[in-house]
Amino acid sequence: MLKQWRVFPILVLAFLLLAFVYPPSATAEEAGAFSLEQAIRLVKANFDIPQEYTNFTSNYDSYDGRQTWSLHWSAPSDGGSFHADVDARTGEIINMNTWRPAPGPGSSAGSPSVSLEAARQTAEELLKRLAARHVRELQLLPIDDQLIPLNNSGPPTYTFRWQRLVNGISFPADGATVTVRGDDGRVTNYSLNWTEADFPAAMGAITPEKARQVFAEAGMLELQYFLPAPVKPLAAGEKRPVLLVYRLSHPSQGLIDALSGQPLNLGNGAWFDSGGRSEVNLEMARKAAALQDGVPAKLLSPEELKEIEKTAKLISREEAVAAVKKWVDIPTGLTLRSANLYADWQDPEIRTWNLTWSSDSPENGKPGFMSARVNAINGELMGFDLPITSSGNDKEVKLDRQAARRLAEEFLQKVQPQRFKEVRLDENNPSGGAPTFQYFNYRRLVNGIPFSGNGINITVDAVAGRITSYNLNWGNFDFPAATGILDARQAVETFLQNRPLTLSYTRIYRPGSTDGGEIRLVYQPLGNSPFITSNMIDARTGQFLDWEGKPIGRQPRPYRFNDIAGNFAEKEISLLGQAGIFGEYKDAFHPDEKVTVVSLLRAMLMSRYGVWGYHDLKDGEILQRAREEKWLQENLEPGAAVSRELLAKFLIRYLNLERVAHIEGIYRVPYRDSSSLNPETLGYAALAWGLGIIKGDGFTFDPAHDITRAEAAAALVRTLQVKQ
Repeated sequence: MLKQWRVFPILVLAFLLLAFVYPPSATAEEAGAFSLEQAIRLVKANFDIPQEYTNFTSNYDSYDGRQTWSLHWSAPSDGGSFHADVDARTGEIINMNTWRPAPGPGSSAGSPSVSLEAARQTAEELLKRLAARHVRELQLLPIDDQLIPLNNSGPPTYTFRWQRLVNGISFPADGATVTVRGDDGRVTNYSLNWTEADFPAAMGAITPEKARQVFAEAGMLELQYFLPAPVKPLAAGEKRPVLLVYRLSHPSQGLIDALSGQPLNLGNGAWFDSGGRSEVNLEMARKAAALQDGVPAKLLSPEELKEIEKTAKLISREEAVAAVKKWVDIPTGLTLRSANLYADWQDPEIRTWNLTWSSDSPENGKPGFMSARVNAINGELMGFDLPITSSGNDKEVKLDRQAARRLAEEFLQKVQPQRFKEVRLDENNPSGGAPTFQYFNYRRLVNGIPFSGNGINITVDAVAGRITSYNLNWGNFDFPAATGILDARQAVETFLQNRPLTLSYTRIYRPGSTDGGEIRLVYQPLGNSPFITSNMIDARTGQFLDWEGKPIGRQPRPYRFNDIAGNFAEKEISLLGQAGIFGEYKDAFHPDEKVTVVSLLRAMLMSRYGVWGYHDLKDGEILQRAREEKWLQENLEPGAAVSRELLAKFLIRYLNLERVAHIEGIYRVPYRDSSSLNPETLGYAALAWGLGIIKGDGFTFDPAHDITRAEAAAALVRTLQVKQ
C-alpha cells in the first residue's frame, strides 16, 4: 500500500510535465517528438534574442505533413521582433527572421563594414550548425548577381542561397537561405525548405540533346504580339507599343518528363514549384477621366473644349442600358444604382459606360447584384457579370465542356460576329476543370499571330445552362509586321542558350491533392539567374524581356569593375559597383574620367532609394528628381563637369545639412586657400572637411578642381558612412 502511494505522486508529476510539454492546443500525438520547451531552448542556444524583446507567444501548426512550433518574441511599442519556426518532429530550426525599426528620416544606412567573404563564412557556419544532416546535399548558388542595397530601408545585407541536389540532380524547390547584415555581421534571416519524399532514379533518363529536340518539336515557344505593362498613364492620342515576341506558352510550362521523353501534362489546374523562379511583373493601374459640367465656355482651354465636344457625341446612359438589355436579361428585382463614364486605360480615346444594378433587399437564393460595360461611342457590349444562382455540385450538371463551349460560341457569333472571326480558343492553357463552371479564353489573332493582351473571356454556368460573365478586351494598336524576325528554330536556340534545359527534380501539385505533391524527374529550362527569369524573348533581337517590354539585360545588376585595381578608391568603387551604381560603362569604371552632373546625381539617388527605377531614367528625369530632393539648385547641363565646390554642396544637401552650412561666421577650415573661398562656399567646405567627406589634397580646397569618377565614388561612400 505504501508503494502505491509513493507511485501516485510520481504519476501526477509525470502528468503535469506532459501537460506542459503538450499543451491543450497540441496533443502528444500532434506535437511530435520535440516539445515547446525544447524548441525555445534550441532557438535561444543558436541565436541571441535581445533582452528587451519581453513579449513572447507561441503557436503550433500542422500543414503539408509538417508539424511546427512557431515562436515569437517582440519588444513593446513596435521596438522590433524575433520569429523562429522549429520542426516538432525533427527538432530542426526551419525559419528565423528578426526585425528592428528602420533609421529615422534623413539617416543613411551606411556602407557594409563586413566583407562578402566574412559574411559567407558566417552563413556557412550557421548552416552547418542548423542543417548538419542536409549540408552534403546543398550547393551554394552563385552570388555574383547579388545587389547590395545602400538605401534607407535598412542596413546593407548579403543573401546566400543553397539549392538541394538529390542523386547529384538539382531540386530547385528545396534549399536554404541565410541573410547577413553588412554592418555588424548578424544573421537576420534563415530558412530551410526540405521535402521528405521518394525521388525517382535517373536511370533511363533521355539525353539533353533529346530533350532539346522534344522542346523544339512540341512548339513550346509561340510567336505572339505582346502588350507591355503600362508604367504611366497615356497622353491624349498616345498608343501603347505592341511588341513581337516568342513566349513560352505550352500546357507543360516547359517541363519534359525525363523518363518518358514527353512534355509533362500539367492540365486541369496543376502547377509546379519553380523554386523562386518567376517572371518580373508590374501591377496594372487605371485612371478615370474627370468630366466637368457648368463651366462657362470662355474659361475653357482648347483641350477642355475638345473633351466636351467628344463627350457630346457619346451615347446616353439610357442608350447604354438598352444596349445591355438587347443581349442580357436583367433579373427582376434589380435596380440601376450607378452609371459611370470613363476613359479606357489602354486607349484614352475609348469611352465606356460602367453600369451596376443591385437589390434593395436581396432574398436568399435570389440575385442581388450585376454589372455591365458598354462602349460609349458605338454602343457595343463590352462585358457583363450576372449573379450566380447555382449552388454547385449538389445540382445536376446540364452541360459538359463541349456543350458549354457551343453555348459560348453561339453567343459570340451573335454579339460579336466579326470579332469572333478574329479570335481563337486558347487550347494551350485550358481553364475550367470544375464541372459546375466552365471558363473559355479566346485570344485575338492579328496577322494570324496570337495577341494575348486582347481577346474575349466567357464563363458558363454548367448547372443553370447559361452564360454568367462575358468580357471583351479589344484595343486599337499599331501592330508591327512579322518581318525580319527569328524563325522558330532560331528562337528555340536563343531561348535555351540562356535558359538551358536542365535535368532536375520538381514537385507537381494537383487540385484537391493532399499528399504534398508528386516528385517527377524532368528537364526544365532554368535561367542563368536562379531567381528572376523571363518566359519571352524579343522576336527580332532574341533578348529576354520583362513585363515592361524592356530587355532583362538592362535591369540593375552588380558590377565587378575591371579597371580599378590599385586605385586609391578601389574599395569604395567596388562597394558601389556591388550595389549596381556607376554602371554606365558596364564592367569598366573609368576612374580617372571626370564625373558628370547626371552621373553623380544618378548615383546619389540610387544610393538613397535603390537602383530599381533609377537606372533607366532619362538624364532630364534624373535632374528633375534631384531638384525635387533640393540637391540640385543650380542651372546645369547633364553632361557638365562637377567641381569640388559643387560636389561639397551636393553631398551636404544629401545629408540635409544645407541650413547649417548657411550659418555665417562660425566656420574655419584648415585649407591654405580658405581666405579665397566664396563666403557661401565656406560652410559647405567646412562641413565636408569635418565630416571626413572631402579632404582635397590635404592642403588646399581648390574649389574649381574637376572631380574624377574615383573621387566622386570615394566622397559618396564617405557620405553614406556619416552617422547622424
